[in-house]
Amino acid sequence: MSRIAGAVLAACFSASTLVGCRTSKVADFAADQAAVDAALEQYRQAWLKGDTAMALGRLSGAVKFLFPGTPDLDSAAVHALVIDEMAKYRIPTLTLKRADFFLAGDHAVDVGRYEEIQVPKTGAPIHGTGRYMTVWRREAGGWRIWRFMINELIAS
Repeated sequence: MSRIAGAVLAACFSASTLVGCRTSKVADFAADQAAVDAALEQYRQAWLKGDTAMALGRLSGAVKFLFPGTPDLDSAAVHALVIDEMAKYRIPTLTLKRADFFLAGDHAVDVGRYEEIQVPKTGAPIHGTGRYMTVWRREAGGWRIWRFMINELIAS
């Protein structure tokens, strides 16, 4: 995972003159982290409240989800997945525990663990736990999820 985070940061730094990444000043780090934290909390609350529009609003137009063992999901597939999951499940509990946070210009990498309970419309609740890595991108209107990776952990 550190190779992936390092690659994202290296790409942003090396491409700074080509794609317009800006190097944040040390004083801006706290403000940028607080803005990402606020966007993350809006996304988390959207899942807890079943607010599909709010969840979709936190996604970049170029979002991709990267799940193990499956092809990458492009923006249209991610939107369809969010709509489908919110229609099928209620999420009464979603806890995120950050392990690392990196900031490079207009990109932020948030790495941690999650724990959730999904309650399907019919059937028993599902308890899930695992690791996540979210790459946020600063866009017009705020920070948006640009890349998302998740690894579910098998209960032991």
